[in-house]
Amino acid sequence: MSLNLLKNSIHTLPHLFRFGLMGILVLFISLFFPSNTLFNYEFEQGKRWKYDDLAAPFDFPIKKSEGQLLAERELIAKDFTPYYRWNKDIQVQQKKKFVAGFSTQFQLISAQDSLSKKPDSAFYVNTALGIIDYLYKEQIIEVAALHQAKGDEFVFELLDASVDLGEHSLDDVLTAKEASQILVDTFTLSPTDPYSKLTFDLLKEVISVPNIYFDDLITEKNKQNTLNNLSPFRGMVKTGDLVVMRDQLIDSTTQAKLFSYEEKYNTEINEQKNGFLIYLGYLALTIALIAIFGIFMQFYSKPVYENVRHLSLILMMIAGYAYLSNVVDGIHLFNQYLIPFCIIPIVIQNFFSAQLALFTHIVIILLTSMLLSLDYQFILIQIIVGMVAIITKLKTRYLSDFFISLLYIGLAYTACFISLELIHTGAIFPIVSETGKVIVEGVRWEMLGWIGLNVFLTMLSYPLIPLLERMFGLTSEITLVEWADLNNPLLKELSMKAPGTLQHSLQVANLSEAAAEEVGANSLLVKVAALYHDIGKMENPEYFIENQNQHNPHEQLSYLESAKMILSHVTEGIKMAKKYRLPNVIVDFIRSHHGTTRVEYFYRKHKAENPDIEVDPMDFTYPGPRPQNKEEAIMMIADSLEAASKSLKNPSAEDIDNLVENIIKGKIAMHQFDDTNLSFQDLEKVKMVLKKLLKSINHVRIEYPGENKTAKPEKE
Repeated sequence: MSLNLLKNSIHTLPHLFRFGLMGILVLFISLFFPSNTLFNYEFEQGKRWKYDDLAAPFDFPIKKSEGQLLAERELIAKDFTPYYRWNKDIQVQQKKKFVAGFSTQFQLISAQDSLSKKPDSAFYVNTALGIIDYLYKEQIIEVAALHQAKGDEFVFELLDASVDLGEHSLDDVLTAKEASQILVDTFTLSPTDPYSKLTFDLLKEVISVPNIYFDDLITEKNKQNTLNNLSPFRGMVKTGDLVVMRDQLIDSTTQAKLFSYEEKYNTEINEQKNGFLIYLGYLALTIALIAIFGIFMQFYSKPVYENVRHLSLILMMIAGYAYLSNVVDGIHLFNQYLIPFCIIPIVIQNFFSAQLALFTHIVIILLTSMLLSLDYQFILIQIIVGMVAIITKLKTRYLSDFFISLLYIGLAYTACFISLELIHTGAIFPIVSETGKVIVEGVRWEMLGWIGLNVFLTMLSYPLIPLLERMFGLTSEITLVEWADLNNPLLKELSMKAPGTLQHSLQVANLSEAAAEEVGANSLLVKVAALYHDIGKMENPEYFIENQNQHNPHEQLSYLESAKMILSHVTEGIKMAKKYRLPNVIVDFIRSHHGTTRVEYFYRKHKAENPDIEVDPMDFTYPGPRPQNKEEAIMMIADSLEAASKSLKNPSAEDIDNLVENIIKGKIAMHQFDDTNLSFQDLEKVKMVLKKLLKSINHVRIEYPGENKTAKPEKE
């Protein structure tokens, strides 16, 4: 019981390891889950709202755009009313200055003019002080240099100590020039009176000092207060108000509402949400996608699923694109259309099947769209282009075909993108209103630049294929073409040691290739495998009929020894293939090209020679395994038919038909095709192709009506 338990445990280990790989993938992808649910609408000014009517679920203010705020700040800075200060102390100071100056100058003049009668100085002083009082009461202003350009339209706020006297203009005060003119008009200057001239000159000097001047500190302080108090909002949307209707054209006002709603939603509403529940939701979806993908592989790509290295490659590609998408999304200079998603179907189709390539591509697109909240337009374009990449059967055998397929991918990207843009905008180019405002943007032609870079980066699949091939033990068409070269050292050695075997292999290669093309199998793979399937015969080439001349060495061996010699070419071929480092997929053909069939001739001869001894059939049976896929089954059939057809002497068309039918029936009876996906419909197609080719190879002549059927056929 413990032994059975141990066996069961060992049997389940590979399954657990594969589940572990997929679990690690899920955990890795979970590192890129958004921490909250963001505003999940896409919109642009000039385009139509493609969702249902959106009503406000809460009150929110309408924010001004950065451009609007900047324009308002510039306008405030430009038109801000400056503050000027009225200093009443200037009037007193200037009166004292006049009195002191007049007294000194009056005495000097009086001392020089001792003969004349001295006038009454009080008259001049009182007259002058009256003028000073009048002018400073009217207020004399000094306009700052930065305000002089405004001319007569200049206005300012007047401050008296800490009291704001309100807004004033130049009409409310005197400039220095106006004050001087009033002095000239008011004061009577006598040319013969030196005291009159003294009074005038001193007055002119005194009133040149203004009592209203620019207060830059107060002005800057109040300007900053005004800018700081500038409201970032321009209205309010109440709960239940309609923000935007379905198919409504989004103008600047609606766009401002949507931006404000988005900010309120992302900054405040998300704070009330449970981040853990959001994480669980993303985790559940990711697990579901990866689980569905795993189930698909179990049913439709079982060899890939059961090969840990190949499965690891697929899962690493999914993880790599999840990481790459997250990185590109974090760089605002880049666009998601830059990511070359088509590398996935190109690489996988070159190594595996088109089904697996498409399914993997869809899983990656869905995961990326979920992680980055991308719209259906992105998903639709990527899936369609992925289909085009698979339909074009983009292979790397010929570089010219590779670039033609890339051209198809680029055209598919461009056509899909422009079509969806026309659906959304209804215009090719921007539609501009009479005021010069763009109403509808039209097709975003600049996005074609990102698509062009995408197609350019898709070329990375060409060098990536041989790299992955070596890392994960795969075989690409590039490698197969190299091995198909008849100048390959191993094939040259085969041509020298066993030329008959090489000719047989070439015939099998041609038959297998034609049959594989008919049923949609990998014709290049089966052709190359056919070239190497009998390399084990080089060890003892003379024991195989195609390399014999007159002497048959089997005459010196027992039937059992002969059978072992024949059977050994499979094991020897495997050893030689590994020595020359043939791809594993070719080695599989060498193993399975005889399946588990018997060396029937020697088995029956040995049994007839030893009727009293129980003969073990396994001594005459190839080690196998049986063919595991269409390609291996086709080559088994072609190998048997090519060898068997050589035993026919002047075969008729009926002989060829019977040979093909009997050989295939025999393989079916021995269950050689049970492990393959070769259907009966495929077998019928294979039969038709092989019959046609074998008739051509054996030069079967058409029988005309009335011809003697018993006559010996002629050779053409």
